[in-house]
Amino acid sequence: MAEDHLVEVRSLFDMYDKDKDNILSLNELVPLLQDVEKRLTALPATAQVASQEGKYIGRKLHKLARKAVIAQEDNAPLPKDEDVSGPFKYMHLGSLAYIGNAAVFDFGGYSFMGGLAAMYAWRSIYWNEQVSVRTRGLLMIDWIIR
Repeated sequence: MAEDHLVEVRSLFDMYDKDKDNILSLNELVPLLQDVEKRLTALPATAQVASQEGKYIGRKLHKLARKAVIAQEDNAPLPKDEDVSGPFKYMHLGSLAYIGNAAVFDFGGYSFMGGLAAMYAWRSIYWNEQVSVRTRGLLMIDWIIR
């Protein structure tokens, strides 16, 4: 599988090596970096993005492994990443900020801030996003102590 990726890297290198001297000069490197920059997306460094990316890559790897097993049984070539699923798409679900005994919400144009009601709404959403019973329990104990 690594050999396939090296073949792809080599073909990309050859595509940008205009004078075919096996060296990328600065003038050849600039278009490469510009094309790479066009494909990159800047997403906020938040848990919401990480959670969505994690679920996406988990589904993608599961599909890739399943198709690889089928391909091996049929003596077919291994599937490529692009054949399994499309690119990652981020869906903004809103923002939450917890400040002392208050919380601020921003859900798709609706903003809400307040005292205890907002704090408990924030805590319920935060508690629901925990991945295990252990972390939920520890979080409840921490909130009770405070």
